[in-house]
Amino acid sequence: MYNDYRMNDQNVKDYQKYERTIKTINKRFKTYGYERIKTPMFEQYDLYSQVKSSINKKEMIKIIDRTGEVAVLRPDVTVPITKQLADNYPKLPNDLRYYYVQDVFRQPSFEDGSIEGTQAGVEYFCETSPEADAEVIALACHTLKDLGFSEIKIEMGHAGFFTELIQMINLADHDVGQLKSLIQAKNIVEIEPFLRNFDIREDVIEALIKIPLLYGNPADVSERARNIVQTVKMDETLDYLLTVYEILKLYGLENNIVLDLGLINHMGYYSDVIFQGFVEKFGKPVLMGGRYNQLGDEFGADLPAIGFACEVESLVTALTTDTVSPRTPIDIKILYDDENLKESIRIANELRERNYTVLSYPIEKALSNVQNSIYQLTISSKNNVFKYREEQTSFQSLNELIKLLNGAKGAM
Repeated sequence: MYNDYRMNDQNVKDYQKYERTIKTINKRFKTYGYERIKTPMFEQYDLYSQVKSSINKKEMIKIIDRTGEVAVLRPDVTVPITKQLADNYPKLPNDLRYYYVQDVFRQPSFEDGSIEGTQAGVEYFCETSPEADAEVIALACHTLKDLGFSEIKIEMGHAGFFTELIQMINLADHDVGQLKSLIQAKNIVEIEPFLRNFDIREDVIEALIKIPLLYGNPADVSERARNIVQTVKMDETLDYLLTVYEILKLYGLENNIVLDLGLINHMGYYSDVIFQGFVEKFGKPVLMGGRYNQLGDEFGADLPAIGFACEVESLVTALTTDTVSPRTPIDIKILYDDENLKESIRIANELRERNYTVLSYPIEKALSNVQNSIYQLTISSKNNVFKYREEQTSFQSLNELIKLLNGAKGAM
């Protein structure tokens, strides 16, 4: 009986840790302006079978519903969220931010794996831009920092880099899959013999062999990658990734980002930037994400987006601290001009650490953005303006801004 009590007591402690982890994640997601949504636990199998770029259908948990139709336990959240939006919007009306904490169900790839797991993730529906992509990666990194991790690495790659090389050779789908597996495993010994089985140009073979080695500091990796570039698009991809990295440096995350051009698309619908997060003393990714601009096309809608999902059980297992700080989200919208991107990020970071919910946009997007906010800041070369209700006040420093916010809260 004593042993049973100890086991049950540990289960309670583990669940409390699980709940605190989710609470911390929820609070951080809200500081970036995301709203929580939910998708059904059961979905029609056709939703996934008709989507060409979805998860492995063999991993789905299938059942027969009362009408005789094949249904699946929710294996993914991104697909149903995109489908729900596509049913209402043939074209993205404005930026939309959603987050979720839901169980997903898949057949495990190993014997002691679990069918059920909890995912916490965000979906940011927006046009492609380095600023938007960097913001989502920064949110992923900040979430891991909130949980108490100190050694955080976000590996960033691009689905298009490998895709461009593959389009230059004629391989069957199963051969492409095998090549992806070799590159993902960084199996340099077997990649060249595998490629020699096909009629492939020597320079393309050399490029594919080098891809697994293109890992490390983004500036250094980009410089080495220029030597294997075969197309203008590959060159543009490297430029884009470096721009994202430069913005992430403004968030103070330069020591947390590595470039990995051997990071191959781990979900079929990712089309551009892809990334995964690692923490200390844990040997597999605790979060994965990327941009998926074409998934909406599967449902007849133009819905470009970027997002990521955390594996909550992995985070709980990896956690060595239970540090959780309470936050009270308050909406603030920051509008900035091109010259003041760095300053707007600095102010947004400071405000988020003071428990405010903050959204940042270029000034030219102000009219198209319908997101309501309690406060609005305009950061420009001419003037910094704080707006509350109909009153506008200029400010010069962060301390002045905090006094204005505190004064506005006192008047509410």
